[in-house]
Amino acid sequence: MEAIKLESVTLEYKSHNNGIVRAVDNVSLSVNAGEFIALVGHNGSGKSTLAKLLNGLLIPRLGDVQIYGVSTRDKAKIFEIRKNIGMVFQNPDNQMIASIVEDDIAFGPENLGIEREEIIRRVEWALTKVNMLEHRKSTPFKMSGGQKQRLAIAGILAVKPSIIVFDESTAMLDPEGRREVLAVAHELNKNENITVILITHYMDEAINADRVIVMSRGRIVTDGTPERVFAQKDMLESLHLSLPLPTSIAYNLSKSGLDISENILSESQLEEALCKVLK
Repeated sequence: MEAIKLESVTLEYKSHNNGIVRAVDNVSLSVNAGEFIALVGHNGSGKSTLAKLLNGLLIPRLGDVQIYGVSTRDKAKIFEIRKNIGMVFQNPDNQMIASIVEDDIAFGPENLGIEREEIIRRVEWALTKVNMLEHRKSTPFKMSGGQKQRLAIAGILAVKPSIIVFDESTAMLDPEGRREVLAVAHELNKNENITVILITHYMDEAINADRVIVMSRGRIVTDGTPERVFAQKDMLESLHLSLPLPTSIAYNLSKSGLDISENILSESQLEEALCKVLK
């Protein structure tokens, strides 16, 4: 089933000198339900603008954005769209409302008019999914960045969306916090069949996605499996994007004469390849 469809979408805005900038330029894209998509690109490539188009925060000048067949141009259906697609932004502090964790998670369902008993069940389920149930009575503002971001995800989960967009959600976190948030994203995709759009500039976060989409100057440059995309080293470097570290190491070792594949993505794959060479 097609969860997201963009047809020739263009969005423009005025720059500081009154010029016209095309943040998204004639983009067409299809995402099936249950896919895990990594959307990467340098700053200003248009990936975060694209994210805001998905739930109707922005409306394209040209083209159409559809979520499960419903256009974001249909103002009567925008509430339905936003129940289907949740957004987790860069700074978790901007998504917190209440001073107690469980009250914050309940905020979304309460605004949907859901009955109290169902809200209680959803809060417990959402906090369990992000491994934060023991903190339900805590104050979120005293937590680590990774914990806060997991709570932001729980707040989205309580609304029961079928799609979650992570818009640079790990950019402000330390490595441990990044691992926590990524683990939650993959668990939700695998076990809850939630469609995930992960917007990131960390290439190592993209290696376990079903597809990697690279954007530059508002356009999609390439779209494919991580193996296919990261094999395009010259193209990525021309866009000022780096390879995942294991891929970069494997590439340099291969060029130096070692019999090792250049299509390595993970540390475990690199370790296995090096052991074979050393034997």
